[in-house]
Amino acid sequence: MPTIQDVADRAGVTVTTVSRMLNGRVRVSEKTRGRIEEAMRELGYRPNEMARSLAKKSTNLIGLIVPSARQYFFAELIQEVESAVAVQGCQLLLCISDQDFGKESSYYQMLLGDRVRGMIVASYSQGFDRIAHSGTPVVYIERQSKDGTPSALMDSVQGGRLAGEHLISRGCRKLLYLSGNAAKNSVSNQRYEGFCAAAAAGGLPVPVLVEAQWQEFISLDYTETIERIFTDFPDLDGILTSNDLMAATVVRWCLRHGIRIPEQLKIVGYDDTAFTTLCPIRLTSIHQPIAEIARYAVDCVIRRASGETVPVNTVFPVRLVARETT
Repeated sequence: MPTIQDVADRAGVTVTTVSRMLNGRVRVSEKTRGRIEEAMRELGYRPNEMARSLAKKSTNLIGLIVPSARQYFFAELIQEVESAVAVQGCQLLLCISDQDFGKESSYYQMLLGDRVRGMIVASYSQGFDRIAHSGTPVVYIERQSKDGTPSALMDSVQGGRLAGEHLISRGCRKLLYLSGNAAKNSVSNQRYEGFCAAAAAGGLPVPVLVEAQWQEFISLDYTETIERIFTDFPDLDGILTSNDLMAATVVRWCLRHGIRIPEQLKIVGYDDTAFTTLCPIRLTSIHQPIAEIARYAVDCVIRRASGETVPVNTVFPVRLVARETT
């Protein structure tokens, strides 16, 4: 196996020159760089990434912490972040927390130990703000920090408002919002805020708020909560759910129990994922620009790692995509 000494001998330079060029610690002439790169190709030499990381005190790894990989929103986010990371010549280190703060803390320590270039955090845990003081560049997705950490946000208030206005325009008068657990997720609270604003503007009562259990979010089975909704509120005619899987589960329940969609009940999902067209009745949904958010978050990490200043909160617009459930 060729060594750095072999490369230096072939290129006619010192080992120190090769090392400094590889670690980016000194500028070398284009002529010298060309000789070194040609020697590396001829010898089939590959730098020791661990040694380079120790020299540079960082790696080309970018950490991503998400609460789940089973939810379509997070599955799509993971895919888009990985693609954006690869474009930057880096690699993704994925951590799935299951919304367990103990696991999140362990992942945080692991990522720091691995000297990642930066972290992207899409977790809902509010106790995680302390990572911003580690010196490692951090960017949040869909959560605002209290300490000025950059955040990439969707316009959740507008999403809820668009859903409410759409349902009201279709004749709905008894509205309900099925949340993925608003107590843990400020984003869900903001959607409900917009939903309530639309109801108030339409002269309607405050929409009912029903929260699913966290274990339902993890297991992807919302049947128990949905059965409770139709028992407690049999006359509702418009539902907004906090993700498309919830909406698809409502559709399935209605088909089994003879509730006609959209004649008797109109449903709006959230995220505009694959569930919208895979569902037996195609879902109306609030579209979130997941790919754009992912690219922005990765770009922020790279820029912060280079010492640049980035905006604290960047809000991306959402839009409603009308389909058969409304």
